Amino acid sequence: MSSLEARIQQVEDRLALQDLIHSYCIHIDEAKNVDAIVDCFVEDAVLDLSGLGLPVITGRNDIRGFFISVLAATECNAHYSTNFRINRLEGNEADCQSYVYAVGVAKDGSDILVHAKHQYHCVRTNKGWKIKHFFEPYLVPPTKDIPSFE
Repeated sequence: MSSLEARIQQVEDRLALQDLIHSYCIHIDEAKNVDAIVDCFVEDAVLDLSGLGLPVITGRNDIRGFFISVLAATECNAHYSTNFRINRLEGNEADCQSYVYAVGVAKDGSDILVHAKHQYHCVRTNKGWKIKHFFEPYLVPPTKDIPSFE
């Protein structure tokens, strides 16, 4: 059996990783502060949206630009993150996933509904856990195309 300190650290890591994932979704939905979204990522992070037919974006500056475009085109949206699971937690690295039900309305009145799986490779930094690689494939095929936001 592992030490009490190790078990406490494991619980603290789990809670911090869940907070990171929830913060990412909440900051997108609040649509107030792009820097808060970008702060969920490390400097050289990869935001891979190819599973949704969108681009793969590398680096915080390009991630910031992507979300500026998305938020500028979006009237409102909501992400519901469920079924959080840590698939691997070793030292300063973790692989996590959650299911996401996301609905959004664009400023042009079009809407979108996405059922997807968020897959995260996270790393512990001196500022806490951050996303290093993010991938989002569909769980259920969409009934409408996702806007390109370009």
